[in-house]
Formats: sequence, structure tokens, C-alpha cells
Amino acid sequence: LFKQPESSYLGDCPICCLPLPLDPKKSVSYFCCSKVICNGCNIANVSREYKQDVHSAGICMQNLKRKTNGEERKDLKRMIRLH
Repeated sequence: LFKQPESSYLGDCPICCLPLPLDPKKSVSYFCCSKVICNGCNIANVSREYKQDVHSAGICMQNLKRKTNGEERKDLKRMIRLH
């Protein structure tokens, strides 16, 4: 009755390896690394951040402090080169 689907067209969460939900409200995408993770892993990351008093992305661990436009452009160019 509550069996998880084998896979979805969105792929799997890179942290827990479960299929990503079809509902976009049940997953989070990070701009810094262009990854999508499920809400369960995002909640675990937020809990870790709260306990350790840090603010980082769940998958790449990049610091998520506020950036200037110049820094955001550099990051975007770097991501384009990598992909």
C-alpha cells in the first residue's frame, strides 16, 4: 500500500538515493550546485545547521551567505564551465 516507486523521471535524491517525489513542493533545488534533494534530506540538513550554527547547502556544503551580484555571476560562470 505504501511502497516507494522504483524510480521517477526526476531521478534519485543524491543523498538518500530514494526517488525524488513528483510534487515539486516536496523537494528543494540548490542554485550553488544545481542539485535537487528531497525534503527529508533538506530537513535533516536544516536540523544539522541549527545544531552546529552553520548555513550550508545540503549536497555541496557551500556556505550560503548572501552574495553580491558579482559573486553570483562568477558562480554561474563556474557552473556553466563544469557542465
